[in-house]
Amino acid sequence: MIKLFVTLSVHISRLAELVRDLKICGTTLGRFVPTPYAASHGATGSQSVPYLGLEDLFENHKLGPDDSFIDIGCGKGRVLAYMVSKGVPCSLAGVEINPEVASVARQWSARYSQISIITGDAFELDYNNYTVLFMYRPMETDAFISFVNKLERELRHRIMLYYYADSESGYYLNDRPGWHLISRHEIFRERGLYIHKEPQRYSVWSYQPAQEII
Repeated sequence: MIKLFVTLSVHISRLAELVRDLKICGTTLGRFVPTPYAASHGATGSQSVPYLGLEDLFENHKLGPDDSFIDIGCGKGRVLAYMVSKGVPCSLAGVEINPEVASVARQWSARYSQISIITGDAFELDYNNYTVLFMYRPMETDAFISFVNKLERELRHRIMLYYYADSESGYYLNDRPGWHLISRHEIFRERGLYIHKEPQRYSVWSYQPAQEII
């Protein structure tokens, strides 16, 4: 009975997300899309973060006009839609390896000049161009570890990392030099609605390179 209630509640929250998608984007963003890049790149399928989850995550963390935000594995762009709907004053970018999925984000976001969508491999970008990174588990654990190692090799300034659904690989950041855990929170039920079928967890990190170049 409890499992049925949770399932029904999740469906109701998905309907509310659909309405919000249409208002911001003019299209729906919630459908899961499997990835053809799992074996070659360790990518996971495209899945949209619940808006209420984003409300909880960013409640105590605000972006300013001097920030530069990127969603790594942005999918259809739900996180970017949330950001623009909140009037975030900085540049917003998303990188998505699946061209089919990236095209959806590019089409709806064309009306917002502060959003740019990059179709390609997240490992090929220079993250010195960004101050705030977001991830909704866009890659499997081995790929995530490689990605963190890339950041540590290349970054020359401090960044913030918001990692949603970090339960499988977020542990890798624990006690690593330069990484500081700001907050970690389990998320399951928000505003009376279950937004996930099982509890999820997110964490917020800062990373300071050993020799920061200003």
